[in-house]
Amino acid sequence: MAEVVLTKLKKVYNGNVIAVHESDLHIKDKEFMVMVGPSGCGKSTTLRMVAGLEEISDGELKIGDRVVNNVPPKDRDIAMVFQNYALYPHMTVYDNMAFGLKLRKFPKDEIDKRVRETAEHLELAEYLPRKPKALSGGQRQRVALGRAIVREPSVFLLDEPLSNLDAKMRVGMRKELKLLHQRLQTTMIYVTHDQVEAMTLGDRICVMSHGYIQQVGKPLDVYDYPKNKFVAGFIGTPTMNFLGGTIKEENGDIYFNNETVNLKLNERMASKSKSVIGQDVTFGIRPEKLNVVDSADASSFTGIVEVIEKLGDSQMLFIKVGDHDFTAKVEAHIQIDVNQKIVLKPNLEFGHIFAGENEVNITIA
Repeated sequence: MAEVVLTKLKKVYNGNVIAVHESDLHIKDKEFMVMVGPSGCGKSTTLRMVAGLEEISDGELKIGDRVVNNVPPKDRDIAMVFQNYALYPHMTVYDNMAFGLKLRKFPKDEIDKRVRETAEHLELAEYLPRKPKALSGGQRQRVALGRAIVREPSVFLLDEPLSNLDAKMRVGMRKELKLLHQRLQTTMIYVTHDQVEAMTLGDRICVMSHGYIQQVGKPLDVYDYPKNKFVAGFIGTPTMNFLGGTIKEENGDIYFNNETVNLKLNERMASKSKSVIGQDVTFGIRPEKLNVVDSADASSFTGIVEVIEKLGDSQMLFIKVGDHDFTAKVEAHIQIDVNQKIVLKPNLEFGHIFAGENEVNITIA
């Protein structure tokens, strides 16, 4: 097993198109690291540099104790699982899983032992004689995983491996991947654009945008304490509510204010926001941190309910606050009607103020 360390790693195409800016990332031995971000953010390019499939433009990449910038992919002791499975259609499941070991001239009995043991763990034993076309999408993905597992590499690289599966199958495969990591205790680097996958799979997650690493941390830490507005908006379903305005001081109290809302901030938010009085800022609050209350006060605001989605254990309210759209996730038993005017009281212990050119979260500093 091995740690993976990226130091000022950079990728430039055609001399001037920067796909990945200087990136520093330390992936610990046996860690499940998920790299997440929208399409084109640089996450797959970073993974391909780790794999050796993309040339490194600048910086240093270490796998274990070795600098591997110029080491061929086959000598990096890694295994990669692709989005499209990349199985050989003319080979059986057994031969697909054994192929890499045969290339490395492993003894036949060792190949057979590894393939059959791995097939048992992945519930593929009965499918070993079949060709890939006779398997479901989930089974094909397990074969692709099995082909990587039998090699017993130091690092597993997984590039959006579940994106071709339907929603139900993705949930099942997420569980299988988590169990697999617990059993193998190996380093895994997993790329996805799906923040639900990131939150449920990763020991830590690395959020990327426009070739930059925005934040690295445990999933709940990134969710609760996003470093900037991009991370706050990307992580979480439904997304965080945002409202533009300014910070003002009135009779010794600190308020977030715009044409619709005049919200008195609690002590925590007020102390952090004094430095940006008079400046343009964005107030952020997650849908589940909005409460519907009976009467208004200085720390609440009103809105009109436009749509209600019943979710069984909860309900999603889509609300118009002035000209702004808000979403609130509230308990299912609260009686609310469409077109009803309601009072929303945010739990300001979980409120955020984003300020400055880079829209950093000043309330977590």
